[in-house]
Amino acid sequence: MPHNSKNNYISIAKALGIILMVVGHSGCPTTICRFIYLFHMPLFFICSGYFFKDISDWPSLHSFYKKRMKGLYLPYLKWSLLFLLLHNTFRHLHITESVIYQKEDYVRQLIKMIFMTDYELLIRPFWFIKELFFASLIVATISFLNSRLFDKKKPESFFVIAIISSVISKFVSPIPIIGDCSVLCLSVLYYYTGILIYKYKQFIPLSYTTLILTFIIVLSGSLFFKGTIDMRFTNIYNQIPYYILSITGIIMILCISQKLETTNKVSLLYYIGNHTMPILALNLLALKFGSCLKIWIFGLPIEQLASYTVIYDYNSWYWLIYTIIGVTIPLLIHFLYLKILHCFI
Repeated sequence: MPHNSKNNYISIAKALGIILMVVGHSGCPTTICRFIYLFHMPLFFICSGYFFKDISDWPSLHSFYKKRMKGLYLPYLKWSLLFLLLHNTFRHLHITESVIYQKEDYVRQLIKMIFMTDYELLIRPFWFIKELFFASLIVATISFLNSRLFDKKKPESFFVIAIISSVISKFVSPIPIIGDCSVLCLSVLYYYTGILIYKYKQFIPLSYTTLILTFIIVLSGSLFFKGTIDMRFTNIYNQIPYYILSITGIIMILCISQKLETTNKVSLLYYIGNHTMPILALNLLALKFGSCLKIWIFGLPIEQLASYTVIYDYNSWYWLIYTIIGVTIPLLIHFLYLKILHCFI
C-alpha cells in the first residue's frame, strides 16, 4: 500500500494485530495474554469490513466471490496442503507430537481441508481464514439481496440482526462444514462493525484521551473478565461483554495506529500490515527456531521441541525473543520465496 493512502493507519493496525497474535503464542505473561486476546483477532474482521463496499449487481457479487476465493480460500488450501505434505516430516523431526499419517489419513485430511473443516496443528490460526471467508461471503450476499429485495435497508439494520443472531447461535448445534455457527455469527457481527466504523469514523475521536481511556477499560476488563478470553470460546453470559471490550480494544489500536502514522517512521509496520498471511501461516513453525535456541541454551531434551506453541520453561523474558522470531522469520521466508520465484519468471 502506498504511503500516501488515506487509510494507511489501517495497515498499521493490522501490523499491530498480527504482532500481538505472535505475542499471544509466545508464552507471554498471563496478564499480557488476556489483554491481547480481548481484541487482537476481532481486529482483522473489523479491518476487512472497514473496506467493504455495497454490492448491488450480480457482476459485482461474482467479482467479490472470485476475490475472496483468490485472496482467502486458495491461500488457505495452499498452506494447508504444504503442511499436510510435511506432516510426517515434522513428526520425525520432533517438531510435533502428532501421529504418523498413513495413506488413508492423508486422504481424509485432504478432504477436510478442501471443505475447511480441519487444520494441521502448525496452522491452527487458520481458523480465522475460514471464518473471515464465510463471513465476508455472507455479508456480500446480504448486501446484494438488500439492493434487490429489502429496499436498501441501512447496514445498521443488519448490524442489529447480527447481534441477535450471535446470541441465539449459542443455542444452535454445530453445522456440517460451518462448524460452530456462533463463531461465524460473531465474525459477521465484527464484519458489520467494521462497516459501521468506516461509516461513522468522523465521530470516533482517535485522540490521546481516547487512547488512555480505552487502554484503562480494556486492561480492567482483562483482569475481571469471567470465563475464557477468546473470540472462539465465549458463552451466552460473557459474549456481549467480550464484544464491547473487544471493540474498545480495537478503537485503542486505531488510536495508536493513527498516531504512529503521523511519525512517518513506520515503513516496517506498513510492510508487516500488508504481509500478514505468511506470518499467520508460518509463525507457529517459526517459533520452533526459538525453541531450538532455548534447548541449546538451557540444555533441554529435544522432545520439548514438540511443545505447543513454545517451551514454557525459562520464559520470564524469552517470550520477547519468541515474538521477534515469530514475526521476522515468516517475513524472511516470504521475501526469499518471492526472490526465488522472480528468478524463474
